[in-house]
Amino acid sequence: MANKMTPGSNLRWESMRMILPEQRELWLKHQKDQKKAKKPLLDEQQWQEFEWLLGEAMRENEKLTFTYWKDGYFYDVTGFCHYVNMNQKQFHVKSEDEVLYIKFDSISDISRAAH
Repeated sequence: MANKMTPGSNLRWESMRMILPEQRELWLKHQKDQKKAKKPLLDEQQWQEFEWLLGEAMRENEKLTFTYWKDGYFYDVTGFCHYVNMNQKQFHVKSEDEVLYIKFDSISDISRAAH
């Protein structure tokens, strides 16, 4: 009959299969960090395309979808860009229920919103 002390039995180490709460927290944090993306860097041509698209959308009062990076994750917001604040380097995007302020350096993409 097998018991904890039987050679070759995995039960010998069964009592050591314990993880401390601190270790679990660190492991979960590590798992979450593995899913994070790096901050995007855009070139001058992409900014020129965004500038053209923004100008046209603001003239025509069209909705745009802004994709931005925050703390390692990408988020999308769809709305009207009603102001480009050059002093604070951010877009003022009015979505259905709020105004978001999106920094220039966190933008990864701007596109026309799907109707």
